Amino acid sequence: MKKKLILFFTAIVYMANIMAQLSGTAPLKLRVGSYNVGHFNQGMKGGLEVRGKAFYPDNKEVTGKYIRQEMLGWRKWIGEQSLDFFAVQEWNRYFDQDSTFIAENELLKPYYNNVYFGDEHAWIYNGIATNYQLLNCQQKYWFQDYYAISGELKVGNKTVHIISTHIPWQVQGHLPALDSIIATLKKYEYFICFGDTNSSDAEILRFQAAGFNIANGGSQGWFATASGNIKLDGMKDGLNRHIDNIITSKNIKIMNVMAPNTGLNDLDHLPIIADVIITQ
Repeated sequence: MKKKLILFFTAIVYMANIMAQLSGTAPLKLRVGSYNVGHFNQGMKGGLEVRGKAFYPDNKEVTGKYIRQEMLGWRKWIGEQSLDFFAVQEWNRYFDQDSTFIAENELLKPYYNNVYFGDEHAWIYNGIATNYQLLNCQQKYWFQDYYAISGELKVGNKTVHIISTHIPWQVQGHLPALDSIIATLKKYEYFICFGDTNSSDAEILRFQAAGFNIANGGSQGWFATASGNIKLDGMKDGLNRHIDNIITSKNIKIMNVMAPNTGLNDLDHLPIIADVIITQ
């Protein structure tokens, strides 16, 4: 009987804590991540290049086996991260260049009830996967096909803007896009912004100077995510190799940051993952 009472009161305390978090009366911790997935093809558009196709052009049994093996690696990794919000850039509708598998169905829907994508372009395609509901989803373009998709997360009486963005690398669009996104973020009391900034270290620090918290270049230091260039230079890190980031408003703290090797898109980008705490 005593054991049952202990379990009962433990359950009450647990549920009270959950309700307090969702009502916005207590801090809410979320595990979040941003990943430029490089079209599942190390940064080349169109989806995974099918292994073995040059030797077995008409044998889908052989080539399909390789596609499934690669796809299962991606699915396993996404599930292992257990992210509350998983923001992606350079997504591809189909996982492979043969259009065998729809990537959203195979990689995201096993784990997430809600997937929000922006406009699909050949190179630029941003999205947010979550089991939370986002309201008032919209897009804002920066330059050519580069844009941000955003939605509103309700936490009690707070509105947290959740954003997945891709900033252009092209000289004529890059700085105006940075200026524009900083100006946009200043309008929000609470926000979590994920994305590929294509920015130098000095440019990334502009977000901090604007009063925001940053995962990459913040309190825990720098995390190299432009992994392909680092390997070519024979380095583990280097200047201006920290282009992927999670940026939050000052009232959302960032902890436990990492940029792990995945074995998936390591010739192009590494993900940036962190805990964020929405404070009162």
